[in-house]
Parts: sequence; C-alpha cells; structure tokens
Amino acid sequence: MSKKKPKKLKKTDYEPVVVYWIDSCEPIDNSEISINEIPQPQKIIQCGFLIIDNSEYISIAGAYKHDPNINGGTFDYVITIPKFAVTKITKLQ
Repeated sequence: MSKKKPKKLKKTDYEPVVVYWIDSCEPIDNSEISINEIPQPQKIIQCGFLIIDNSEYISIAGAYKHDPNINGGTFDYVITIPKFAVTKITKLQ
C-alpha cells in the first residue's frame, strides 16, 4: 500500500496562522453570583488567515476568497483581537 504525500498549501496573499489569546467572559446567570461562580478569562485558540497586523490589533479571517475585481479579496468569519490579549502566534506552512 503506497502512502500519498500531503499536498502543500497553495500560496495565498495572507498567511495562515494559529493565534493563542485571552478573552473575557461572564457567567450565564449574571446576578446574585457568589465568589465561587465567577469565571476566569478564557484561553482561546483561533485558526485562520492573518489579514491585518498592526501595532494595536490583528484581524484573522476563517475563510479567504481571492477576487481579482476586489482589492484584497473577500473574507468570512473575521475577528479582530487586541494585541494585548494575544499570547502567541504560530505561522502555519
């Protein structure tokens, strides 16, 4: 039985990354909460295309479509994360 080699990712205009970041959260019931019911911040792992990276924030898109008629293409499932909340960014190859 022969093993197939994995296909390389196509080169896109935007780099695929995994972003590790911290997000705020609140309890579902948000009144008359005891100290033991207060949640900790959430540790999030976000995968997608790095479409904006500046000194204050990054924007990650879950999907990207190259469109020669639209400068930069179009995106789906976009989230913008403040840089102070990002703990690590790993570039995918």
